[in-house]
Amino acid sequence: MKVAAIISEYNPFHNGHEYQIKKLREMLGQDTAVIAIMSGNFMQRGELAIADKTIRARAAVECGVNLVLELPFPFSMSSAEFFAKSGVKIANEIGVVDYLVFGSESGDISELSDIASITTSEEYALTLDALSSAPEYRDFGYPELCQIALSRIYGKEIPREYLSPNNILAIEYIKAISAFSSSITPLTVRREGCGYLDILNPMAEFQSASAIRQELLSENISALDYVPEKAREIYFEAIQNGKMPADASMLDYSVISSFRLNSTARDVDIHDAAGGLYNRLCEMSAEATSISSLMSMTDTKKYTKARIRRAIWNTYFGVTSSDVRALPSYTQVLAMDKIGRSVLKRIKKVSDFPVITKPSSYKDLGDEVIKQKELSGKADSIYGLALKKPNSGRFPLTFTPYVKE
Repeated sequence: MKVAAIISEYNPFHNGHEYQIKKLREMLGQDTAVIAIMSGNFMQRGELAIADKTIRARAAVECGVNLVLELPFPFSMSSAEFFAKSGVKIANEIGVVDYLVFGSESGDISELSDIASITTSEEYALTLDALSSAPEYRDFGYPELCQIALSRIYGKEIPREYLSPNNILAIEYIKAISAFSSSITPLTVRREGCGYLDILNPMAEFQSASAIRQELLSENISALDYVPEKAREIYFEAIQNGKMPADASMLDYSVISSFRLNSTARDVDIHDAAGGLYNRLCEMSAEATSISSLMSMTDTKKYTKARIRRAIWNTYFGVTSSDVRALPSYTQVLAMDKIGRSVLKRIKKVSDFPVITKPSSYKDLGDEVIKQKELSGKADSIYGLALKKPNSGRFPLTFTPYVKE
């Protein structure tokens, strides 16, 4: 039996995710076991998950995933580089994964691999440094500089659209597999349907997750028409119980208060907040009254919106660059079916990497795991306050992984 891993957010699980799982089984065999290494409650672009990780994991298992392992905070809320490295590290360390499967607009693993190779070269690093210091590119953002550097070395124009979020992640996955000297084979499935930033299109079968989220936050439950039936039932129940959607604005005063209480400009090691961003956030917090207004006041060409969001949350939780660079020292089981149980048994036999099955048992797993698990637990306990019916602060340590019989 082959084992394929998908580094995912499932925010929420929708028709496009179900399509990807069906395609990978067409490519690798219908008996392929699928492991999702799924983000916890904070997303890669600095947003709160639309639903708690336990709800999203249950939906994933009901829709074809066999085992859901957590990509914990703060690694789930990192730049593409560290998000990919963290997910690939878990996939590599558990010792059973044959393939890493990911979506991309490109759909061409050879081209993605070529670009991944370029971005690890000394020539690329030197070109990027030269562009960064050139006066004529002073007002260019980092993504634009990367596009120009790649085009110069690749020998043909690489359109800005090519460096879409999914293609960028695909490139980072390939780089991470190489960096870990992993035997895992990268495999891409071309994305179908709407793009990441597209609004809901009633005529499309495959909607973007962001469009579905926006509709759910606006209390348009009909957006659930674009997720698989079994997931729809789980999400509808969560909405009825006040457990979905999570709304970051519920935390506005808490976050702004934190900045105002610690608004002295200083040199701090907050991840994603270097280059003056931390001090700018502190300065703007004197006028801002919400997370969204703080973002708007801080926004410049120099920083992407995703980076600003990550910097806000990293400051709030005190996440340092060394915290993120350490990469995850554990993962935990969120959900599984019978096949997932058998895969978990294999993992336990071949790997010493900590895979937590009982959330409260982490204290026996060493100082680094304890440090990371407690930071993730703090983030989860705060996330619970963004729900209409808040979770207990102890929920992250008391939930039971979902098991589909």
